[in-house]
Amino acid sequence: MNIHQLQIFQKLVQVKSITKVANQLGLKQPTVSFHLKKLEEELGLSLYSKRADDFSLTPAGKTLYNYASEILSLVSEVDRVMKDYQSFKRGELLIGASHIPANYILPPVLSTFTEANPNIHLSLTVQSTPSIIELIKEKEIDFGVVSEQNLYDEAIAIHRIVGDELTVIFSKQHELAQKPDLTIDDFKDQAFILHKQGSTREMINGWAKQENIKLPLKMELSSIEAICTMVRMNTGISIISKRAAEFFIERGDLLAQPVPNMENNRNISLVYRKDRPITPIMQQFINSLFQQT
Repeated sequence: MNIHQLQIFQKLVQVKSITKVANQLGLKQPTVSFHLKKLEEELGLSLYSKRADDFSLTPAGKTLYNYASEILSLVSEVDRVMKDYQSFKRGELLIGASHIPANYILPPVLSTFTEANPNIHLSLTVQSTPSIIELIKEKEIDFGVVSEQNLYDEAIAIHRIVGDELTVIFSKQHELAQKPDLTIDDFKDQAFILHKQGSTREMINGWAKQENIKLPLKMELSSIEAICTMVRMNTGISIISKRAAEFFIERGDLLAQPVPNMENNRNISLVYRKDRPITPIMQQFINSLFQQT
């Protein structure tokens, strides 16, 4: 069993066709069939069955696929890491970020870094914090910059960069604009426009449960900018990252107040696997991140 055989087997499971495997890997069909047959002979096991359009893995095949995916991810990571050590002036960084840092923290860092390192390719994946953590564990990305609250994972190193408190936002025409301080009772009859999912929504839901209130939900949006726009139009109020609302607040389009009784212990943090070597390229980017934040 070798890496090439595992690559062919992994691709077969993904596309379920020897013809497609051959085309995507640039091989001839007999070559693909030979390697698959050789793999089964070496293991002494049947790994899959294929009849017409029906493709299924045997229990042994399912287990091998899981191991193959992990092995090939590790091989890919090793290749990137070794290239980093060969010359940290060339290479690539696979970065993950949740929505707040992706939009309001990383842009100037990415710009400065790419200007100083034009031969280093950066790839940024933007997903929710839990999804970024999973991608790190699966070795799909090198590290992440995420919004988190009391995040703990024994496999993940977590370095807090800056606080990321939540705030209540509303338009200047809203009735809450006349109140110097907000209380829980002020929220009972309000129309809320909230982010669909992610760490911000989880924190809001936890706070509402703690305060034993049900927020009247008028709208759920996946875009923070869209939320701010709807709130500016006095369609409702929202609770979002203060950092995300700063532009609208500074321009005078929105007003903001602290969320009553909310413990602001949310942070924007650097996260990566504890067993992941910090290469020169990674260290250079991390230095830039902390210097510019």
